[in-house]
Amino acid sequence: MYVDGAANQRGFGVGLVVISPEETIIEKSLRLGFSATNNEAEYEALLQGIAMVLKMGEKAVEMFSDSKLVVGQVKGELKARDARMQEYLSRVKRLQPGFNSFSLSHVPRSGNTHADSLATLATSSAGDLPRIILVEHLDRANEVAKGMVHVHEVKAGPS
Repeated sequence: MYVDGAANQRGFGVGLVVISPEETIIEKSLRLGFSATNNEAEYEALLQGIAMVLKMGEKAVEMFSDSKLVVGQVKGELKARDARMQEYLSRVKRLQPGFNSFSLSHVPRSGNTHADSLATLATSSAGDLPRIILVEHLDRANEVAKGMVHVHEVKAGPS
């Protein structure tokens, strides 16, 4: 699972990309309905990812994040000094025993673009509107693009 959080002037979001052992990809984009720093959004992404995997009944998970801070704190390489970061870290530590195998690794931002795109998408959505996004694969160009396109001439004169 790849996780990412985003905090910007448009809002706060989380992106999750689950790749099953059968290589089925599940994508999730969540808009946070509360203010968060970027580090808090990164922790929210991790917690949402953990919760999603547990709901799926999985007992082993390999997670990837581009947040050096979050990965370092969870692995015990960095201290959580801020009270809010300590609480987020504590929540992660409480959920870890639910897995037979749990790993969290740092990946560069360039290796986490899929989750990043989903997190950014969440920040741009209207918070109170339901949303469905269809993603399709087109094998060939639309007929309009291949053929002649009719253009109507519009003349404008003085008003």
